[in-house]
Amino acid sequence: MMPTKQPNEKVVSEESVPASTVIWRYLKFERFVEILKTHSVWFSRPFRFEDKWEGLFPPSYLRRTRQYADANDIPFDEFDHEFRKRLLRHRYAHFVNCWHISDHESDAMWKLYALAPCGIAIQSTVGDVNECLRPHNSGRVIYYDPSQDVRSPTIFGPHDILFKRSPFSWEQEYRFWFDDEELLDKIESGEEFSVGTLSYGRPVGITDMPRLVRKIVVAPGAYDRLIEQVRAACAEHRKRWLCNVIERSYSDRMWDSFTS
Repeated sequence: MMPTKQPNEKVVSEESVPASTVIWRYLKFERFVEILKTHSVWFSRPFRFEDKWEGLFPPSYLRRTRQYADANDIPFDEFDHEFRKRLLRHRYAHFVNCWHISDHESDAMWKLYALAPCGIAIQSTVGDVNECLRPHNSGRVIYYDPSQDVRSPTIFGPHDILFKRSPFSWEQEYRFWFDDEELLDKIESGEEFSVGTLSYGRPVGITDMPRLVRKIVVAPGAYDRLIEQVRAACAEHRKRWLCNVIERSYSDRMWDSFTS
């Protein structure tokens, strides 16, 4: 049963996203070449992301549990141990790859992640990425205000990888992830590990590149030379067929082209 909503409370749940949902991966040209060269996509551990809150559950989860423990005269240490393991699992023991949900190009994403006019964007769909990368799981990011009392319909709640603070809501992010089974076992058994010895991430092979890549869109304002470089890179890495899906940014169309 859905809990009764209280003032300053946000009830969150995972949102089902159709497989046909259009998503974008904005990249620097060098990153794109690496995908062509290795026939793989890079998945990073959340603790390597710039946002230091990555992999953390909403603060209200901890706050409400403390209140519950105090009200029922239960030592909080019993809960704190489980919260500690939960934090370690989701911050360190997963490999994550992030895409942008939109039917259209995003000027902000171009500038921040593709360093327009020098980058490219790969267009795909949620279903095609799931089929071509076969991640352990995926889902749409849930944005929340840390000052709110965040609750979920069940005690299990959304996966912590899907939580992100509301200042990032403009990213409209969709995430795919793999578990680090070995590290998860260590965390569950209480075995210590050194963050400094962890890999930054792992490459994941693409099973069907033609299916994954619907379009390769070149950044708005790009010189013809960049388009030539993209074509040359596809040919060099024996993916000449990708040249058929390369196109200029929609933003490069002239105003006059829409008047007739």
